[in-house]
Amino acid sequence: MNLRQGRSTGTKVLVTIPKNTTVTISQTSGTWSKTTYRGKTGWVASRYLKSASAAKPPAKATNRKVTTYNLNLRQGRSTGTKVLVTIPKNTTVTISQTSGTWSKTTYRGKTGWVASRYLKNASAAKIAYRWTTANVNVRKGAGTSYASLGVVRADERVTYLRTASGWSNVKTSKGTGWISNRYLDAHGQHPVAVYGTLRKGQSAYHLLRGRTTSETRTRIANFNMYLKPDQTWWSFIIPSSSSARSVVVERMDIRPASYRATLADLDKWERFDPRKPLADQNYNRKLVTDKDGKRSWAYVGASKISNYLVKNGIRVTSGDYLRRY
Repeated sequence: MNLRQGRSTGTKVLVTIPKNTTVTISQTSGTWSKTTYRGKTGWVASRYLKSASAAKPPAKATNRKVTTYNLNLRQGRSTGTKVLVTIPKNTTVTISQTSGTWSKTTYRGKTGWVASRYLKNASAAKIAYRWTTANVNVRKGAGTSYASLGVVRADERVTYLRTASGWSNVKTSKGTGWISNRYLDAHGQHPVAVYGTLRKGQSAYHLLRGRTTSETRTRIANFNMYLKPDQTWWSFIIPSSSSARSVVVERMDIRPASYRATLADLDKWERFDPRKPLADQNYNRKLVTDKDGKRSWAYVGASKISNYLVKNGIRVTSGDYLRRY
């Protein structure tokens, strides 16, 4: 595009501006725009201009790096300088300065330089979440003596930062504060995989009736089903090393509004208490993955009862409680 002395194709061409050049317009008049290119100020036809894309901010440099080899930390920016210490491979270090092909860092109290080509960007820290198990106060400090920032509702997802003295520092809808660990769950809401008397139409199904959004029949692999020899209505699932062994379950998706109450009722029914020794209980509630790839809670036989059943119980070869006889 020609940069002209005036607002007319009949005026002198000062210089030709190459296609795709970014210019700054200082004035417009009619169909002409005023700009400066290579020290010459003049006019260009506006119809040959388009708006430039907004400049992207430079990518934020990370100062956290990981060593890709056992790396010498040197006194200066040269392989001829003294080695202060060797930083093991896969160590994360913080870079305070770069100069040419060298990076400055501190390791074990010694500050020096490492060759930048043996560093790679550290992965971003994974965000950890927790879920509130009740309506609970977010405190300004780790204890009930601290003022409350407000009450968050049950089942709110909060961002976990750190733990101290049985409390967790978390980001919530009420701000960043502290919640007692007894009101936080690391797993969030999961369906419940039931296989015995909790299945639809069975004696304990009343605990789930009206509380589910969907009920799906599926299987979980690497489990055997056993019945107590003197109480054949009483079933347990026990882990198996064979993927050919599987158990029929009904995956119950619980309504969010009643999730915590339903899980509490099921724990009570199965006499599961995570605060007590797990081996001494009949069931432990554990996460399992079904053939559809869905993770669910299941009440799995605890170690003592499992050992008893393997020796004395009745194995249901079909893995289906409804076909146990």
